[in-house]
Amino acid sequence: MKHIPERLQINSISYRKAVNLFFFAGIVTLIILPDVVFGLFFELLHLLLELAYTIFEFIEVNLDRLVEHVFETDVHQTQVIVFYLMLSIAFGGLYYLWTLLPRVYYQSKDNLLVIWLELKTFVSLYWRDLSLINKIKLAAIATAGIYCIIFFNF
Repeated sequence: MKHIPERLQINSISYRKAVNLFFFAGIVTLIILPDVVFGLFFELLHLLLELAYTIFEFIEVNLDRLVEHVFETDVHQTQVIVFYLMLSIAFGGLYYLWTLLPRVYYQSKDNLLVIWLELKTFVSLYWRDLSLINKIKLAAIATAGIYCIIFFNF
């Protein structure tokens, strides 16, 4: 068997067993309890959105107090100043993301291509080294797994 890429190697057998057990437990949980897993995911997403809203309100209230104290304005003037200040901060952040996005895209594309080629090479070498009986077993297990996923989820 040829050289296995460094990031695909697992050093100890106990670590390998623990990782495999973790993935197996996750897959079984997703197959048996998909509503619980997705419900938990959406609850966590809701919690993150509420946290983002709370942080936004905290920043807005503090900017209101700062502008009102520094410029000695009434409520309407303070709201207008804070609105345009936050709008300019948002546009500055969007401009920064706009300039950062192409670099991140091309770097991610290159990394994913390398990972895909390494994994494809590893799987093809693994398949080539299997005996005929083990190839049949692997194909039967994969077919049964796909059948169970389709049968129990639709």
